[in-house]
Amino acid sequence: MQRRSFLMGLAACGGALSVGGVAGRARADAVGDALAEITRARASVKTLVAPFTQERSIGLLATAVKSDGEMTLVLPDRLRWELKPPDAITYWITPEGFGFATPKGAAGAGRGAAGRFGAVLSDLLVLLGGDLEKLRARYELSIPSREGGITLAARPRAEEVAKHVRSLEMTSGPELWSVRRVVIEERNGDRSVIAFGKVARDVTVDPARMRAPKQQG
Repeated sequence: MQRRSFLMGLAACGGALSVGGVAGRARADAVGDALAEITRARASVKTLVAPFTQERSIGLLATAVKSDGEMTLVLPDRLRWELKPPDAITYWITPEGFGFATPKGAAGAGRGAAGRFGAVLSDLLVLLGGDLEKLRARYELSIPSREGGITLAARPRAEEVAKHVRSLEMTSGPELWSVRRVVIEERNGDRSVIAFGKVARDVTVDPARMRAPKQQG
């Protein structure tokens, strides 16, 4: 009788593992299908320009800071992130490195100068308009929603990202090549929600606008 119970227990465990494996494959297939759809939609995109509103909730201070700005993305690898006054600061992410400018001056440096977000800058560029398959090695990906577009959630696997960022989330527009919202959850409890206005596709962008200030020293 004990032997029979033991064998039945093994059979039950095997069934549970089998169901779990099927569910895991289904989730993986859902992510793969979603990434493939977005990749196809983004394949011919050259530039994306969009206004945005950014609200950063600072956990320790229980307060929120709101900013307006404009994103300019020139694929495959140049991002200009401009915050309007009173913030009045512009950031660049380029193959050459990271740069910023304020009314008081400008500076350029390697990505290490971006502080705790240096490790995630390239990933944010990919999230906004690049090949999302590139994120698979560094993040655990899931698709929490397909309502009005596709929402992709990314939890860091890479240690250099995970020690600063808890999760990234991107929601596309219904046509899938645009982005409606990005949410960044930090390890320290801070949270940034970036809501995009109408995204203009393949508009002409002056190359000079996409060049970061030269690296100092």
